[in-house]
Amino acid sequence: MVSSNCQTKVTGWVLDSNGHGIEYATICVDSVFCISDADGHFNLQLPQNASADMSVSHISFKTKLIPRSTFQRGEVSITLEERAYNLGSVDIVAKQAKLEKILGRGMKLPGDVAFGKEQQGNIEFGPVFTANNDYVVMNLDLKVEECTYQQCVIRLIVYEVRGTTFEPVQPKPLYVALTPANENTHIKVKTQGNISLKKGGIYYVGVSVVSGSNAGTLHFPAYLRSAYARNLIKGTYKKLPATLGIAIEGFRI
Repeated sequence: MVSSNCQTKVTGWVLDSNGHGIEYATICVDSVFCISDADGHFNLQLPQNASADMSVSHISFKTKLIPRSTFQRGEVSITLEERAYNLGSVDIVAKQAKLEKILGRGMKLPGDVAFGKEQQGNIEFGPVFTANNDYVVMNLDLKVEECTYQQCVIRLIVYEVRGTTFEPVQPKPLYVALTPANENTHIKVKTQGNISLKKGGIYYVGVSVVSGSNAGTLHFPAYLRSAYARNLIKGTYKKLPATLGIAIEGFRI
């Protein structure tokens, strides 16, 4: 434990170019981090020996470094520049095309995959798979087994995996608010048709808890499927043989 007089408190706001708060941006100094709230506000407690610049990141915006001399005053306002995504045009093969299964959940296993208590978006879990055709993703389906948070928000991001690089393929994260009322229910998350997959590409769906109103836990049924667990702050990841079950549907393009 570190006493409060050995820490520096930094408060601030993460904003877009129009002055609107950016929700759930990651603010990190050395290995200490926090996530902005739904209005873009954040509080970060730093040890006095913290010496690195501040990194502020969000998949919809370019990562920005804030010099220590700027934020050590205790309050800072940070404006991020929007990241350009070359989504191109998406042509569905036939107007009457039916939704296809892009990814199944896998084989059900005993046990579950759980997010616990002080989750702040730093840990991601999810399946990794190879696209069999060119697709546009229309929805993702998850089953919630148990939620003891009074309320929490999960974030879903689809990445293309290129070696050791995870590149988001969507302009904005997908956010879903959950409560105990969602226990033992399927959650279908609809996209805006702006997530496209290329045949032969390797993709990973990262699921994380970015906000929780109390010290709760969130449980998903476990399935046998190749998966990754990622620590977004440390930049490390590990391959796993099982993960939470996610089904993906979309149109062939």
